[in-house]
Amino acid sequence: MMTRSAKLRGGIKEQSMGMGFLSSIVSKQVEDEDADPVGIPHDPVARFTAAAVDVGLIRPGDKLDRNMVELCLQVVEMAAAIGDGYPAAGCPEDTAGAHIRAELAQ
Repeated sequence: MMTRSAKLRGGIKEQSMGMGFLSSIVSKQVEDEDADPVGIPHDPVARFTAAAVDVGLIRPGDKLDRNMVELCLQVVEMAAAIGDGYPAAGCPEDTAGAHIRAELAQ
């Protein structure tokens, strides 16, 4: 019998939900601030949709329903609330939480 971690789903290896789970799905890319166009609005729904495709929740070209978008936004707010405790150096009113919200909730 195959273990859960040995099964394949949609080309993505499933893993147990241990402490390393999130780090295993987070991209190891280094952000290039110069490549991020200034003034162009981010599209959180497009990012949530791409993530849903990546984990096999929906197929490419499908759209997330409103309930899934609301779930994603609640997860963003939970993460941002944690980030609110981490102010930016030299600018205490700017927090990691504010940055998370700016990227994923607006």
